[in-house]
Amino acid sequence: MEVNITEKSNWERTLEVTLARDELLGDIEKKLKEYKKTIKLEGFRKGKVPMPMIRKIFGKEIESIVAEEKIPDIISEINKEHKFSLISPAKVDDFSYSEKDGLSFKAAIEIAPDIELKKYKGLSLEQDVYKVGKEDVEEAMNNLREQQPVMNNVEGAAEAGHHIVADFQKLDEGGHPIIGEKFENRYFELMKDDSDEKDDLTDQLVGVKIGETRNVKITYTTPENQEQTNHYAVDVKEIKEKSLPELDDDFAKDVGEFSSLEALKEDVKKNLEQRFKEEYDQRFEERIIDELIHNNVFDVPEPMIYNYLDYLVDSMQRSQRGNPDKNAMRDQYRGEAIRRIKWMMIREKIVELEDVKIEDSDVDAHIDQLIEGDPKSKMQIKNYYRNEKNREQLKDNLLEQSVFKLLTENAKIKKNNVTRKDLQKKSKIIQ
Repeated sequence: MEVNITEKSNWERTLEVTLARDELLGDIEKKLKEYKKTIKLEGFRKGKVPMPMIRKIFGKEIESIVAEEKIPDIISEINKEHKFSLISPAKVDDFSYSEKDGLSFKAAIEIAPDIELKKYKGLSLEQDVYKVGKEDVEEAMNNLREQQPVMNNVEGAAEAGHHIVADFQKLDEGGHPIIGEKFENRYFELMKDDSDEKDDLTDQLVGVKIGETRNVKITYTTPENQEQTNHYAVDVKEIKEKSLPELDDDFAKDVGEFSSLEALKEDVKKNLEQRFKEEYDQRFEERIIDELIHNNVFDVPEPMIYNYLDYLVDSMQRSQRGNPDKNAMRDQYRGEAIRRIKWMMIREKIVELEDVKIEDSDVDAHIDQLIEGDPKSKMQIKNYYRNEKNREQLKDNLLEQSVFKLLTENAKIKKNNVTRKDLQKKSKIIQ
């Protein structure tokens, strides 16, 4: 096989390929045998047509089909040999085949360009490290209290902040019940004045008592953006008031297997530290990406941007209701798409230069760690990673973590401690 490769740009190549007929003989013989099993001719049963007759009648047609079908394999072989990574399907033209000259064709391919990294080691970076304080733990403990409320019955009139159990009977314009439009045992809260969720229903039911029926109106906006009002007779069955448990050792035992309140606080603090570490580690990784892109300037081929946006927009459209404007979404996310593509290209170059590898044993070890951290989910975790796609995604994640580790170990990092008070001051400045 003769191959001539012409470079049109850093991401475009033209392939000119010729392949002698002798190099196709094995494939031709295989195809002839396949045809022999299916060809029907008058005077012969299916699969019993003599091979010489098949060659005489169908030989040229079959050889041309084999030659054309061989093209994708040839392009794949060339890409593998030259380490080309296609970013769009190859465009083939000038295809020809004859017994004398064999196969020849041209193909235009678009590949991920090879980039030169000018600087990826010795980066000067700042890393924010969040320090969990007393106020963080107190807020988390209060959130736990909110999740363990005690509902006490109220004998008197309902007030803002109380919870009501009631039946709602829909009424027509004349105030008569509509059959089949009764909604029983609806549970809702009368919102307080300082709540963002306060509504007109709260105002209409403050002061109501158990056993009392009140007529109310509820106004809402339809999907067609029209205002509509419905009328209901509300039959109040229960009024409850929420109270929160005391923060003591009994509360700690109710929440989980904690011997004391202090033990619960220690666990809460530990979880907060882990959560903030993961959050700020991710922020730091994004800072590394930005620094690498700043230090290594190169253009991204338009087909790569198009393909990435196509995938991104299609994914987002599937998760959204309605029919969002695809072109508007492409414009909105184009900048982020270019950034992510540049990072992927830089990452792959670092993997190549530093020979970063993730073995199957590394993947297995990580899965074992996941199981060790959550033994009750052992079978779910194992089943999830039996899926080859999920396993490959994990392998890719571990590869990226290894790249970030290498970059961090070779960077000059200034760590800045961040506290809750720092964030509050920053928030006030922004406001």
